[in-house]
Amino acid sequence: MSTASLAVQSRAIACLAIPSLAFACEMAGRPALAGSPVALSDEARARVVEVTPEARQHGVRAGMTLLDAVGLCPMLTVLGPRPALVAGIAEALVEAMGAVSPLVEEAEPGTVFADLRGTEGLYPGLEQLRDAVFAGVPDGLRPQLGVAGHRFTAWVAASRTGPGTLQHVPIEEAAAFLAPRAVSWLPLDPEAVARLRLLGIATCGQFAALPRHAVEAQFGIAGGLAWLAARGEDATPVRPRPWEQERVVEVVEAEPPIVSREATLHALDQMLGRALRQPRAMHRFVRLVRLRAEGERGGLWERHQVLREPLGERTRLWTMVRAAIEGAELPGALTRISLELGGLTAESGRQHSLFDSERTRRREELDEMVRHLKVRFGQSPLARVVEVEPWHRLPERRRALLEYDP
Repeated sequence: MSTASLAVQSRAIACLAIPSLAFACEMAGRPALAGSPVALSDEARARVVEVTPEARQHGVRAGMTLLDAVGLCPMLTVLGPRPALVAGIAEALVEAMGAVSPLVEEAEPGTVFADLRGTEGLYPGLEQLRDAVFAGVPDGLRPQLGVAGHRFTAWVAASRTGPGTLQHVPIEEAAAFLAPRAVSWLPLDPEAVARLRLLGIATCGQFAALPRHAVEAQFGIAGGLAWLAARGEDATPVRPRPWEQERVVEVVEAEPPIVSREATLHALDQMLGRALRQPRAMHRFVRLVRLRAEGERGGLWERHQVLREPLGERTRLWTMVRAAIEGAELPGALTRISLELGGLTAESGRQHSLFDSERTRRREELDEMVRHLKVRFGQSPLARVVEVEPWHRLPERRRALLEYDP
């Protein structure tokens, strides 16, 4: 393998991470609190969710009640969460990674992956890549960036590096980089991690030294994937949302805030009409409807609905939107409402076979179900068997499973 191809592989995936995104958003807007004991509460204002190192020195820990926390540290500053702010920042992070690659996946708010293959000409150096990503991150968030040949290694690199820095793990150094990490880093459930520790396996290096067949016998498919991740060979790809490009969005900024449900319904009625008149949505069907309402105090209400069958009629879409709003617990007076129509189909109608049969109908129903699940989960849950080496003496080498994509 040439040096150039190795360099391309060694930086195939990037991970942008901001640990404890909700806490980081609150601290970014209050720089005067840096260096003081601060805690973030849950939405019920009952328990501590995150704390600063200064608060931890006074014995304040995540999970304790606010009453106990204030008793341990009377000068503790308690901040309440603002879900609407966190959602907006999370979208900004996705857009920041989208500026360097079209293949972007948000694993969770504050953790975004990007497939870098094909971007080497735009960002020949890691410094240019870092500057391009960090330029889109809101100020004060102290982002961390990891780059590696595989997804899991990139995530660990991003989580272990310092704020405002980039850590690159070449593909040939991935196994050594991961070896000393605790097994709790692996993509395994807590019960499996506890079993590994009972067996005396505490690090990724010890886990990777086990035979793969023994790991899969004990922990199933998830164990095999974790074994590959521990060796720096995680094959999990970046999976962008399939509706990311095929969508239309309408947003209303309300000033003064909307206080009645009737006014909210009227605004959404107008937004739905404008969305369906956009050129991208005209004469097409919709598979996904996303509603979001932000309150003036930072509250957030969201509804994500994947339709059982594509809809193109405004009347039927409005019936679904109205039902969602009428049964919703909105976060008080609303300052921002957004409506997204996604998963737009390429066709505006269906042509059924003239010689319809039971087998044809079943195939069409299967294809429609798979399309629905791909919009819902981002990937096809079904696979098909294909012959690879039918002459091979090992049965597992004769055939392979490929994703079923109608």
